[in-house]
Amino acid sequence: MNLFDMSRPLDDPASAGQSVTSPVFDNAPLEALCHSLVERHRPNRRVLLIQVPQIILKSFNREVALNKGYYIFPPTGLQCLAASAWDRDLEFKILDMNFELLKRTCEEENFDPECWLDILTTTLDAFDPWLVGVSCMFDLGIESMMRILHHLQQRDRQIVITGGVIASYEYRQLLQQRLCHFVVQGEGENKFNFLLDCLTGEAHHPSPLSGIHFVHADQLQESQGATRQVANGYTLQATYDLIPIERYYLYGSLNPFSRMANQGNAPFAAIQLNRGCRAACTFCSVRDFMGAGVRRRSGEAVLEEMAFLIEQKGVRHFEWLDDDLLFDVERFKALLRQVIERRWSITWSANNGLIAGSIDAELLELMRASGCVGFKIGVESGNAAMLRKVRKPASLKVFRRVAILLEQTPEIFVGGNFLLGVPDETFGQMMDSFRLCQELAFDWAAMTVCQKIRGATAFEALGDTFGEQMSSGGGKVSNFIPSRESRDGSIQIEEDVWRNLQVFRLPVDQVPSESQVREIWFTFNLVCNFIFNRNLQPEGRVEKFITWVEMARMAYPANPYMCFFLALAYRIADRDAQAVSLRDKSRELLDAHYWQERFDAFGLTDLLERFPSDADATHLALAALRDRTAHHFRHRSA
Repeated sequence: MNLFDMSRPLDDPASAGQSVTSPVFDNAPLEALCHSLVERHRPNRRVLLIQVPQIILKSFNREVALNKGYYIFPPTGLQCLAASAWDRDLEFKILDMNFELLKRTCEEENFDPECWLDILTTTLDAFDPWLVGVSCMFDLGIESMMRILHHLQQRDRQIVITGGVIASYEYRQLLQQRLCHFVVQGEGENKFNFLLDCLTGEAHHPSPLSGIHFVHADQLQESQGATRQVANGYTLQATYDLIPIERYYLYGSLNPFSRMANQGNAPFAAIQLNRGCRAACTFCSVRDFMGAGVRRRSGEAVLEEMAFLIEQKGVRHFEWLDDDLLFDVERFKALLRQVIERRWSITWSANNGLIAGSIDAELLELMRASGCVGFKIGVESGNAAMLRKVRKPASLKVFRRVAILLEQTPEIFVGGNFLLGVPDETFGQMMDSFRLCQELAFDWAAMTVCQKIRGATAFEALGDTFGEQMSSGGGKVSNFIPSRESRDGSIQIEEDVWRNLQVFRLPVDQVPSESQVREIWFTFNLVCNFIFNRNLQPEGRVEKFITWVEMARMAYPANPYMCFFLALAYRIADRDAQAVSLRDKSRELLDAHYWQERFDAFGLTDLLERFPSDADATHLALAALRDRTAHHFRHRSA
């Protein structure tokens, strides 16, 4: 049978050799829409899958792009989608708009980032796809997604399918505005293939599935069928022909860990062992989007993919994408033993927070021996009641136990993920997180402002807020790191908000406003990660601080306190030329009144002007600074 045989009548599934739908489920509306779309958009076998930019375009900074400071995650989800339909007679192309935008910015001095949609137009004209799939996982991509969909709507030449987290929860708006023909809700591989069967008349996926939303007869409708989780077993090697993975490192990074790998000059890739998460944290939507439980991929399949990327693509650094990497910790240990036996010259990291209760001494040693440069631990809160409220599968006791274990592997850079501004969180509970951060003394505290996430139970009542984000085209989306919302890293100053060290005077029973939480974030971050950083103290490892902050500041070229504390770190390390250079750079950046006010408020200006002359003097100056800073929060002790 012709793959796109339009002669098959809608009421004669037998002419296809096998029914696309089961008689138990009525999918006549879906089949009717598919039939009309195929008549209008004649199939040519070409399918374009688009990943939207992962950048806040309104605060785009070319200097950050040239520093490789922007995220450039490969489109692993789209690769899985293509792999799931690889045996079909279709020609796939992946357009990673994030990669293309950063590539053009880095290679073309006169490229205007505001014209990034021209890249899409050129691709559409050259490839002339029949189907276009658009994926958007995070709120920061809403603006880009909406612009892409409006662009496709105006051209009106392709069948358009959307998916990912945003589309899954906002399918009504997208379909009501006729911005796409179908929305695939949740994990997409099975539903995408069922939809392809409906469009092509094939029967690769004989079981009908629910979760495909569309408009038929001016009514929002959903496909009828079973609900089935996606098996975590796709082989992605062939799909790397669709993306230049070996060039991604040239134009961005996954996080500071990937920049630490050979000073950012090592090709990197993302890798995944498990899908889903055992936890059900109320601030997270993984369980709602992917379903309950964890699906494990075979260790052999992961090792084969790693071997391919190392040998064929030159990859030297891997980042684990798993939301629950240590779900089966013994199985992960076995995988690490295989990595060690193969003697690959690689590094790896896990920036998504690991569940602390699964970490033991044997695992840490295997991590070190297999090339781990660093990982994060999901702490979220230092308040026991808040941990229970958000259903975090951990306890303060477990965090303290792990902190002691980490002393055995000091080579590994370890950060703790902390959330500020969880719904109904009081300032006193935030102070518990602040105190635990100092007690655990990890190498870094990755403090972020809690984001309102679709599908997370903590935000079930915020439908209007999410609707406003969509109707504004993403204009009301905020960043989980407030300093990323502006080109110079500044945070908008608002009235009636306590700032700098004044935040420690907030009433402990007060639930701070969103604006106040952003200022709390600024103060906690500066105090914990710089003034009180363990690696700037006499017993610390100053080179760990230097390596991490040098990599992190690529994304914050206008931030003077990063330069200043790096200058102090270099002075401790007896690297005087770098110390003087960065001291002068911080002075230069202080020309901005915003930053001068910040320096004055934290007592940094005097230290900058009376810059210490050697390591001993630096330690004394930092000790004095810590004493002065601690005066502001000692009276708030538990």
